[in-house]
Amino acid sequence: MFKNILKLLTLVAACSTVVNAAATLDYTKEGVLRKEDKCDINFVNFGIEADISGLKVKKENNSDGSFNLSIAELKNGNVGLRSNESGYTFDENKETKDYVKITQSGNDLKDFEVKPASKGKFSLVIKNLKSCDGLSIKQTFKDDALMNTYLYYSNVTPEDINHPFNIVEFGPSSNDVPYDTLSWNMNTGLDAVREKCRIFIDFRETNNVGGFHWVWYVSTDTINADKCDNPTFYNIAKKSYASMEVMDELFGDHYNGYVIKREGKENGHMDGILVDQKYLIEIYQNGCDEQSKDQVICTISSNKKLTYKEFTEEFVKNCSSVIENPEEEVKWSVDENGVTAKFDTYSLNITNYNRGALPKNENESVSYKEFKAANSSGIARFNVCTKCGDGSYIGEKCKCEPCPENCTKCTDGKTCTECATGSELVDETETVGVLTEKEEPTESVDVNDEEETSDINDSDDEEEEVTDTPTEVKEEETDEVEEATEAEEQEEEKEPVQITKVVTIKRPKTIKKCLIKKN
Repeated sequence: MFKNILKLLTLVAACSTVVNAAATLDYTKEGVLRKEDKCDINFVNFGIEADISGLKVKKENNSDGSFNLSIAELKNGNVGLRSNESGYTFDENKETKDYVKITQSGNDLKDFEVKPASKGKFSLVIKNLKSCDGLSIKQTFKDDALMNTYLYYSNVTPEDINHPFNIVEFGPSSNDVPYDTLSWNMNTGLDAVREKCRIFIDFRETNNVGGFHWVWYVSTDTINADKCDNPTFYNIAKKSYASMEVMDELFGDHYNGYVIKREGKENGHMDGILVDQKYLIEIYQNGCDEQSKDQVICTISSNKKLTYKEFTEEFVKNCSSVIENPEEEVKWSVDENGVTAKFDTYSLNITNYNRGALPKNENESVSYKEFKAANSSGIARFNVCTKCGDGSYIGEKCKCEPCPENCTKCTDGKTCTECATGSELVDETETVGVLTEKEEPTESVDVNDEEETSDINDSDDEEEEVTDTPTEVKEEETDEVEEATEAEEQEEEKEPVQITKVVTIKRPKTIKKCLIKKN
């Protein structure tokens, strides 16, 4: 009996192989070429392997000798793309066709239909074809993908890039606060890595976290037919980011992203490692209301553990965002409570956060949290707190900003609390706009009403337009009028639609300023 079961399983496996083997795939710089039954079709940005070989392709002959080609089970990569961030939900019924480009031997084909299917898929029907020669189907993307950036502290690109990791292996301190959020142009980015490395987007399962979407990966693990190494892949992919300014400021040329992906969140993310550097210090802010306490504001990387003196020198070089003038002479001191830098008009206090430790005296070095992996890096995290002198306040990134004119102390760039000699504190009123939302019933929506600006005393009253209705109707029109009247009555019985209006209301705000006293 066992032998019979084994034979049955072998037969089923053989049948499955035959079915899957009916379509073969070639990974080219133009896309994934699917070959089956003398109908070779090139697919671009629809996935790899079974995503392409498993498509249901069917010909339907027409009377004039042409045929219609139907293709089912295509994955719709636009579903859920930035749906919350950009404020729109991708309309599969109306928009999908706009982002499918079909060509044959370089000529655009427009005679095709798109039919949405369940679970983020759709089907195509290409009409009146004479042959499949030179046929290419490309999926493009409506919007850029938002990528949160992270660092894999082990400092070595993992062999299995997409396996689960322990969160403590990644930075920054909170995975909810990345180093930066980048906008990646999926159209140019996917074209570039495909043409240079024959790397393709790999769609996996669907996920509902952050809006229904496909889980996908782009890395040297996804085909990579030209065997590009990770630095090559990253240098190609990063050209499609709108800006790398923050990442360049934090890491210079030492950051190397090894995967771009979207998993179970609203945003995707790029994970990377440090190259040519073994140890990393992350500096977090402490006391700046404008930023999260888990936001990294600067980093210090090195190939050795830093001594106290080296740490102070590298801090000035790398953390210019919290230093007003890097050329200004600074007085450093260290004790068990941390490291302090005193400038003429402000001071910085650096303390331990949650990894590693600062030196406790001038003869000690920074201690790092190290990982067990070969060639692993060490990580240390410290907080910086700014204390501003008279005439300034703590602004963005813990940097001291000047107070308004004639102020010796202030809470921000507009509000004074103490004045210089010869000035006095006075109340001054300025008008500010406050955005509010309100819902009100209405039977129609005027696009001009979606945003309006009003003063406090503005009235919401509207004049009603009244029209006369004829009372005399010709006899032959009676039935038609009665039907229309019933339809109107049903329409009147419907509940009014709730429309949310965004209203900017101008309101006065009192601020305190220092004005020169009048004689």
